[in-house]
Amino acid sequence: MLATTLFLSMLMLLLMGVPIAFAVAGAALLAMVLLLPSMPLVLVPMSMFNGMDSFPMMAIPFFVLAGELMNRGGISMQLVRFSQSLVGHVRGGLGHTNVVANAIMSSISGSALANIAAVGRVMIPAMREEGYDRSFAASITIGASLLGPIIPPSITMVIFAVTANQSVGALFLAGILPGVIICTGMMGLVYVRSRRRRYGTITPFSLRRVGREFRRSFLALLMPVIILGGIFGGIMTPTEAAAVAAFYALVVSMLIYRSISLADIWQVALSTTKTTSFIMLVIGAARVFSDVMLSEGVPGQIAGAMLSLSENPVILLLLINLLLLIVGFVMDTTAAIIILVPVLMPVAIQLGIDPVSFGVLMSINLVIGMATPPVGVALFLGSEVSGLRVEQLAGPVALVILVHIATLLLVSFVPAVSLWLPEIFGY
Repeated sequence: MLATTLFLSMLMLLLMGVPIAFAVAGAALLAMVLLLPSMPLVLVPMSMFNGMDSFPMMAIPFFVLAGELMNRGGISMQLVRFSQSLVGHVRGGLGHTNVVANAIMSSISGSALANIAAVGRVMIPAMREEGYDRSFAASITIGASLLGPIIPPSITMVIFAVTANQSVGALFLAGILPGVIICTGMMGLVYVRSRRRRYGTITPFSLRRVGREFRRSFLALLMPVIILGGIFGGIMTPTEAAAVAAFYALVVSMLIYRSISLADIWQVALSTTKTTSFIMLVIGAARVFSDVMLSEGVPGQIAGAMLSLSENPVILLLLINLLLLIVGFVMDTTAAIIILVPVLMPVAIQLGIDPVSFGVLMSINLVIGMATPPVGVALFLGSEVSGLRVEQLAGPVALVILVHIATLLLVSFVPAVSLWLPEIFGY
């Protein structure tokens, strides 16, 4: 009864257009009033605060700030030029450049939306001018931007690590190889489509050009080295690495590239505050929802019900993936992680799934929802940047999502894909 009330009321509020944080918290509050009158309402603000009061969570505003500084500082253009020098000579060169630039930006921002805003505004017009179909250019941008929550430093992985009490470093490492597979798959898709439609011109490869663009973008490329090297070298915690990344981005943008003025800092701070506030509000609301479920043992009941459906682990794993995909269609990634980890982690453990591998599996499932209606924030931002209606992007984006689904199945049934690097580094 409690689980039904919680999830149905949350779904109804979402369908009414209520913001995700208020829908989640409102559903929990309604369940407390109607079904748990003995539970004091003062637990709501306490639970929200406890959800946000975590040292690893401090990495989120720092990573958001670093991404904002890099985007506004025009550093994304340097990365695009370097990417083009590497892969611009292959058929569909600008499409490959789009994918590679998004991958590099992902290793800096940890956010899909930051990637679309930075790379999409540069690459979609450039691809259009060279004869690429605009919907194809936009769909490649949207699909490649989803690397942000998968490869380090992923904000999504930080949230999962805190919720599931896992190592942030292990999850960062676990996302690298799946991210490379997605990147490779998308470049293969670009190549096949470009050969069929004769997209783009082929320019000779120049090692001298690669060296020149590398020198120009060296300071931007150094940021992921600082972040990941500091974490995996045992020099910094992920939170400390995020703070160093934000400071480094500020110094590079203001003093070296001189692309940000003091007047721009206010806009950067404002945008960072808005994004961080939204994430933290969702985290706090989802923690209330999760605590209400835990107080009545709902996760154990749901886990038992799922395990009773079948004894076949393959079928159960497919059911978990299907559930996560559906949830990703209608719920924000942050809220979904905090609410569903207590529910699905017991099932995953009984199936013998490593918690770190499950974190990657869950992240890929949920980020696919960012590119699908009705809550597809990456899809809507891609529509805005490209100037196309959402329905015009539906078909091309669906084709790109197949690459992510293929990678998801690989991660699900071949755990070594996500666990190989963590095991090498001793996590």
